Amino acid sequence: MDLLRHLHFFAAVADTRHFGDAARDLGMTQPPLSQGIQRLEMRLGIRLFDRDARGVRITPAGQSLLPHARELLRLECEFDDLAAGFAVPTQIRLGLAGDIDDLIDDVVGALASTGQQVAPTVAGSVELVDLLRDGALDVAVLRHPGIVDGLEAGPVLVVPTRWEPSGANGMSSLPVAVPPRHHQPPAHDQLVDALRRTGHSGSVVEAHDIAQRRAMTAARNTVRLAAVAAGASADVDAPPLRLRIATPLPKNQRSDIDHPVAVAVLTAALAR
Repeated sequence: MDLLRHLHFFAAVADTRHFGDAARDLGMTQPPLSQGIQRLEMRLGIRLFDRDARGVRITPAGQSLLPHARELLRLECEFDDLAAGFAVPTQIRLGLAGDIDDLIDDVVGALASTGQQVAPTVAGSVELVDLLRDGALDVAVLRHPGIVDGLEAGPVLVVPTRWEPSGANGMSSLPVAVPPRHHQPPAHDQLVDALRRTGHSGSVVEAHDIAQRRAMTAARNTVRLAAVAAGASADVDAPPLRLRIATPLPKNQRSDIDHPVAVAVLTAALAR
């Protein structure tokens, strides 16, 4: 559990005395906020708020803990400000969904060509979303669909794919090598449905590492969907890759990073 993140939820509800207003102030929807408060209460073993027809009231225990929560949040900001003084100001912290492995060189190269240093992190989209919310990344390329509450997310980008090995198609009896489902469950399930619509059984083999997925495909144990580079031909029956570029909300963005430029460069690199 991310204690500091949930303390932000606690303080926001305490300030507004309203879950909907607190969610709006935090740039998120109400259900994740309510769930976060419930998780915090379970961790602490106490009730922080009472809700009834008259609204939301902070409990005596919550009132006693609130000043300490605010002090921890103040120290968090102080710590971040201190650490920022040691950070490389021109370094863009870029998150990349492992699903776009065939395009990583092009995407990172495009951003690096702007003259700024790039610090890439390859991970599942769910993890990247958490890193964006926590301020550990400046921009990320995510699989779609997925939950992006509390972030600024651009339009859906559709990237064509091809079957590997060459000549394989959606009617193949072999399973498809894919990243683990927990990387982005909605996108994974959508892909399985798309495979079935092509006539494929929908069977998949999950492998975290792209080298493992390629090795299984080379051994003819699986087939693989590979995103195609600009100008390359795609397979008509290969489900496309759907992506979104996300950044922290404007109020949470680093002032030394030109986020709109970074997003524009990444969008151009992924445009097909």
